[in-house]
Amino acid sequence: MSPNVVAVGGTSLSRNPLTGAFVGEATWSLAGGGPSPYEARPAYQNSVGRIVGASRGIPDVAAVANPVTGVWIYVSAQGGWPIVGGTSVGSPLVAAVVNNEGRFSLSTAAELSMTYNDPNRSHFSDIKDGTCGPHEGYFAVTGWDFCTGLGSPRVKGGFVADK
Repeated sequence: MSPNVVAVGGTSLSRNPLTGAFVGEATWSLAGGGPSPYEARPAYQNSVGRIVGASRGIPDVAAVANPVTGVWIYVSAQGGWPIVGGTSVGSPLVAAVVNNEGRFSLSTAAELSMTYNDPNRSHFSDIKDGTCGPHEGYFAVTGWDFCTGLGSPRVKGGFVADK
């Protein structure tokens, strides 16, 4: 994947079946991830160089994508609320979170450089459970991983937590 785009991985959400309250988040097992066979590691990933090696590591961040635990949308033609997922949800969700921040870097590389080099990554939830990738061969671990990158955007009260 090009170092000039934000790579978004997928997560699965868990909710209390009685109240609908958020319980937790794990990797989505069908999400991709891993080192790029084509792109060299960009400078903004030097902080995770020991993990990604000489290759571009993907994803950078993650968001809900599992279509079983995804987001509800209202479809009037269907008269209901189907649950949808996949990158069709995760990628625009990350774009909306960045847009909500109200500040914009001059380029994607500049945005990713700022994000990767922020020592206080408190605006991301570190996903530590689950597997992903080919043959589910990658594991979520503390810190950056090939399943969820830096983690999922942390939202507080409907807005991204202050940095």
